[in-house]
Amino acid sequence: MGRQFEETYRLKPAFADNPGNLKKQLFIEETQARIQSALSQRPKNIAYFEEIMYTRDGGSTGRPRVGYFCNMVPHEIIAAMGAEAVRLDCGNNAAAVVGEEVLSGEICPLAKASFGSFLREDSLANTCDLLVLPTSCDAKRKMGEVVNDFKPTFMFNLPPEQNHSLYSRQSYLEVLRLVQFLRKRLRLPLYRRRLAETIELGRERTLLVRELQELRIRKPRALTASDFLLIIQSSQFRPVDLSEWIGEARNVRDEIEAYEPKRRSLRPRLVLTGAPMVWPNFKVLNVFDEAGADIVADTLCTGAQCFFDPIVRNERGKRHMLRALANRYVYASICPCFISQTKRINRILELVEGSQADGVVNYSLRLCQVFDVENYRIEKILKSRKASYINIRTDYSLEDTEQLRVRIEAFLETL
Repeated sequence: MGRQFEETYRLKPAFADNPGNLKKQLFIEETQARIQSALSQRPKNIAYFEEIMYTRDGGSTGRPRVGYFCNMVPHEIIAAMGAEAVRLDCGNNAAAVVGEEVLSGEICPLAKASFGSFLREDSLANTCDLLVLPTSCDAKRKMGEVVNDFKPTFMFNLPPEQNHSLYSRQSYLEVLRLVQFLRKRLRLPLYRRRLAETIELGRERTLLVRELQELRIRKPRALTASDFLLIIQSSQFRPVDLSEWIGEARNVRDEIEAYEPKRRSLRPRLVLTGAPMVWPNFKVLNVFDEAGADIVADTLCTGAQCFFDPIVRNERGKRHMLRALANRYVYASICPCFISQTKRINRILELVEGSQADGVVNYSLRLCQVFDVENYRIEKILKSRKASYINIRTDYSLEDTEQLRVRIEAFLETL
């Protein structure tokens, strides 16, 4: 297949290994780990998921590694070819500071932090052999050309809207193009049987996360939102044996099922929606928990929503399975990069009703335009349904934590 990026002006990767900044990154991660370790109720095997997330370079297995961004990349294909799929979105403020030195200007902190991780030579991002970026926003679209200086990069093109009759063939061909890119670069085949196995593993994870979500709606104190997101992200953001992860996650499910609170909780119940929230950037979750509220459900692409829809396949032919992957990752997504807001609003309303939530929290990441623009309509519709609503607009910095605490406590008093 032809190259997506011209090589004429390709630059030699320039690293910015700054010992002081690395210490700050470690400090931010250790601080969040310490906050979560102080939670009164945690799964007995939480150390398993923590160990995965706290391994900075992901360890070495000798297998090729493909880094990807967002939750619209069909990573089952990567796994089926014998490679490790690792999601590289970064939530560390210190990494954003490094990334800002190159990606200066009005760019969201997630993009800056994600690129900042490439500037450290020993980072997980730089252990990857290939990169895959979906065209989910302008920052990711243009960042692809920049990270292509570091690793061969594939841009996974998304349609402008989720009109299956117009774009289904385009989406399928894009998946085929991804397969061709991986085959050529990794020199590995894609076998039908192995693809079926990885899809089945993915379905098991999806159904398990849905079970955990339903249990959290009933018993939110049995598993806090921060630990729930940590568990979910440990299966994506680091190399992991998914079969082993599923076994450990089932133990968490069984423990929650057996959990019986000592008394009925009177804490407000909230649905979280909005921009990606990536560990260790759990600042907003920490404040709500400390203020006495429970996030019982979410629509985050880094939370329960990324595993809400299982892959639907009725046949075991390779072509059919690739079409099923295209349908799941493009047409089931509620990402606001597509022009219609209907799916996301329906999902929020469904969760509010199903979880008997007292209110909705919109996490608005500064300079993330696709979510910022949607905030207007979501707020109007929720308020017309008499649903309490708060928009938390912030970035990765911890400096506004106390200001957020004042706003959040005032909001909770109105519930």
